[in-house]
Amino acid sequence: MKNTNASLSKANYVYELKKGDLYFFDDYLISQIHNNKSINKYDLIEVINLINKHYGSNKPYGFINFNVNSYDINPMDVLSLMDEFGYCIANVVVTKSNLALRSYELEKRLLKFKGTSFENLIDAKEWILKQVNKVKKHSKN
Repeated sequence: MKNTNASLSKANYVYELKKGDLYFFDDYLISQIHNNKSINKYDLIEVINLINKHYGSNKPYGFINFNVNSYDINPMDVLSLMDEFGYCIANVVVTKSNLALRSYELEKRLLKFKGTSFENLIDAKEWILKQVNKVKKHSKN
């Protein structure tokens, strides 16, 4: 996926966690899970703590899952923690894998979050920023 390193290097904060990396920007974050990792509830709590540190509970933000590697996550773990993700406006997955896309569509229906998928990071960031800016504009009125 092109322009990846340049895009990620512009992050305000980068966390290199045991199972993946998090890139925090002003209005969105990008997660990139390491290959063949299993994400559990405790990993999600670590991510939630960092999200709350950066965005708090009232700042709208978007979440981009930059899915270049194979990994697994239990949607029930995510579901049990949905209320802890602060003011997440939308979730996007960036992938070219049909399997990852089908998994994302299932998670999206189960978790009832607004989201879509893209094949590149640039389009994903543009879409996420539009969603966050709509909410920011609406909340000012």
